[in-house]
Order: sequence, then structure tokens, then C-alpha cells
Amino acid sequence: MLFAAFVFNLGFYMLIPLLSHYLAQHLALSATLIGVVMGVRSFCQQGLFLAGGVLADKFGVKPLIIAGCLLRAVGFLLFLWAEQVEVLFLAAFLTGFAGALFTPAAQAYFSNASGISKAQMFALVGMARNAGELLGPVCGLALISMSFALLCSVAALPFFCFAVVFMFGLHAPKKAPKSSELSTHNLIQTVLSNRPFLQLCAVMMGYFMLINQISFAMPIFLGQFAMPLHSITWLLCACALISIIVQLPITALSERINNDPMFICAGLALMGIGFLVMLFEAQTQWQLLIQLGLLALFFSVATAMSLPLIMKHIANSAPSGTVSTHYGFFYLFAGVGLIIGSVLAGYTLDLEQTIPGLTWYLFAAIGSTSALAFLYLTMSTEKTPSPQHLKG
Repeated sequence: MLFAAFVFNLGFYMLIPLLSHYLAQHLALSATLIGVVMGVRSFCQQGLFLAGGVLADKFGVKPLIIAGCLLRAVGFLLFLWAEQVEVLFLAAFLTGFAGALFTPAAQAYFSNASGISKAQMFALVGMARNAGELLGPVCGLALISMSFALLCSVAALPFFCFAVVFMFGLHAPKKAPKSSELSTHNLIQTVLSNRPFLQLCAVMMGYFMLINQISFAMPIFLGQFAMPLHSITWLLCACALISIIVQLPITALSERINNDPMFICAGLALMGIGFLVMLFEAQTQWQLLIQLGLLALFFSVATAMSLPLIMKHIANSAPSGTVSTHYGFFYLFAGVGLIIGSVLAGYTLDLEQTIPGLTWYLFAAIGSTSALAFLYLTMSTEKTPSPQHLKG
């Protein structure tokens, strides 16, 4: 499954980042239509995560992982007929829905890994996905230079192959005895009654307001000031590479210190404050690369400190048989955070000429506020006796 996580991100980042360029340059579609298509893909994934989580808890993670693989492969192949608008939207829907089926089930699968801590497991998953994110665009550029059809076919192939491999070789953990007996209503009610989990989801919206800004806000900002295209490529590759290098050492350190709230708070704060390096105006190309390198370092270290521990806390807070549903619900909040973050970033970037630096101050405020909110949540939770403590 770890190798699959790498290959899946490789295939995804091989195609999706280049899709908008292809639709605009080769099919001459309007920016509005392309935006709607990409929005449909994102909405179908984020909006249907809860459905995928519920289905995984009712029927087990294996069928959902296999179904997600098959739908992602079909969706990628349908982009071959992107000149037909109906097929283009169907491809976008299937690609997004596949992620909604696969992701909560995969997260639940990883949370049940034996012989390794949850934090270490999610750190390894993060490394595998970052490696795919690093190599995907490079492979995609090489393939699209030959043909878009070849790119779609190569991106889809791993999903077909792993669907077959998982069908016969994936030893998924068994469902909890009562999980398949729970109705959809009961599964959702279990989540809605889990107040600490809901509070965690609300606080972590700040994390997701920031997580997408390297690939959303930074290209827009660099484009506003006519920065060279390779500067954003350098930033994305630096983030992925640094994440791969620092993830396991940081996770090992967090387990030695055994203070998850401290690491999560520090990660959230650093994630936002790191953007303040963009306040300094680079005078030369080398200064720009150093500036972007520092941003990549701060951002990558911040996510390495926080994300595995956040995933661990979600799994620990979910009652047996409801882990996938909890992950699905968590990603609903993530989707809202992504949308809010994109809207706020777009608005402040439009004001960059009149109020320089507003975007970076906003990101620093979001990160710092999220860190303080999580600290408050942790302190208030520690003051409240847990049900297990009351029973003891």
C-alpha cells in the first residue's frame, strides 16, 4: 500500500497539473469552463468523502480501495475525449469520486497497521506521496511532449494494475464486529456526537486554508510580478524533496519527546509564519531562489511536524468500526478550509499592488490562530475527564 500511495500520487500529479494547460492551449476552452471542470473534480472528491467513509465502514476498506482505483483509471482515460464537454465533465466527476472512495478507506487501512506506531505509519505515507508529487510533474512534462493520449494512458495504467493486485493480494483489516450492523444514520450520529473530534476538525480548517497555498497563491503571486515559470517549479520540487528528507526524523523526535500538542501547535504556527519571508523583495534571481527555498523549508518542516500527528489523533478519537467515517467527515471540513483559504488568498492577492504583504500577514495570522485554538482545545480537553477515566 505504501508503494501504491507513491504510484497513485505519481499518476495524479503526472496528469492533473497539466490538464488545465492542455484544455486551454490545445482545445481552446475558456478559462471559465476549465475552472468549472476543475471545480467539479474537487467538489466531487471533497464533498463525497463522507459517503466514501461510511461505505468503507459498512463494507470494509478493500472494496472501496479497489473501486476507487478502477474509477480513477476510467476517469483519466476519459480525458482522451475531452473535446466533448459531456465526457470532460464525466471524467472530472469520476476522477473526483474515485478519490472520495479511496482516501478515507486508505487512511483507515494505514491507521490499522501493526508493528509500527500510527505517527510513523502516516509519516511513511506522507513520504511516499511526496515522492510521487515530486516526480509526477517531471514525468508528465516528458509524456505530454510526445502526446496527451500517452500521458492519460500512462497515468491511468497504475490504477488498473493496482486494482487487480489489491483484488487478490490486499489483506485488509477485518471490520469491527458491529460495524457492518450500524446503519448509515448511526455511523453519522456517532461522528456528530464525538465532540472532541468535531472541535479538532474545526480547528484544522486553518491547516487546510494554508496547505494549498504553495500551489495556489504562490503561482499567482509570482505571475503578478512576472517571475520566471521555473521559480514555482523550484518551489514545488523543493517542498516535496525537503518533506521526504525531514519527515521520518521529525516523527521519530516527536515520539521521543511524546508531546503531540506541542508539535502540532508549532507546526501550525510555522506553516503560516513561514510565508512572512515573502515580505522581503528579492533583487536578483538568486535571492528569489533562496527566498523560495526558505519558504519551502519552513512549510515542509511545519507539515512534517503536524500532519502525521493530526491523522493519528483522528484514528485514536474514532470508536471501533467508524474510523473511515471519521476520516470522511474530517475531509469535509478540509474541503471547506480549502475553499475559504483559496477565496481569501485570491482576494488579498488582488490587493497586493495597493496593500503589499497583506496575503503573507493573513497566512501568518491563520497559522498562529489555528495553533492557539488547538492549544486551547488541548488544555480544555485535559481538564475534562474522559469516559474511560470515569469508568475506572
